[in-house]
Amino acid sequence: MTLKTNFKFIGYSLLLLLVVCSSCGVYSFTGTSIAPEIKTISIQNFDNSSGEGPANLTQIVTNNFKNFYRRNTNLTILQREGDLQLEGQIVSFTVSPAAIQREGNNDQAALNRLTLGVQVRFTNTKNPEQNFDQLFSISQDFQQNVDVTQIPPASIEQMTERLVTDVFNKSVANW
Repeated sequence: MTLKTNFKFIGYSLLLLLVVCSSCGVYSFTGTSIAPEIKTISIQNFDNSSGEGPANLTQIVTNNFKNFYRRNTNLTILQREGDLQLEGQIVSFTVSPAAIQREGNNDQAALNRLTLGVQVRFTNTKNPEQNFDQLFSISQDFQQNVDVTQIPPASIEQMTERLVTDVFNKSVANW
């Protein structure tokens, strides 16, 4: 075989491997392992039971879940009764001191830590062994002079994206 023929053979082999792996529905290059019989997901609103955070926190969290699953899977998002079902609530949006420093006789926070916690119930109607009900939380530190009401919306979006990634990995990537 010539070198050119070897490259063609390798190229066709890789193409065939890509087609087989992406069409079987069990594995995708986003890291998901969704069974072929699973076609839909329903994602309910994540209500804010913490009573804290921006007024649109429910919308931010819920939309980030929907957008992330839409971008990273081929699942159709339904209002209710999906093959996979995600629901839950925002249970914490808290600020606590992350690093204490002493100035004179007073201790004060040098950094404040914002923690966002979401209780998530995941139901797989086709494989109930994968169901879970778990608290996911994510934290980010801010300078002491940043008031919790003045945290940039982009920071809250980034925190939510990281949290959604954790839930995604647990639910459909089996990490």
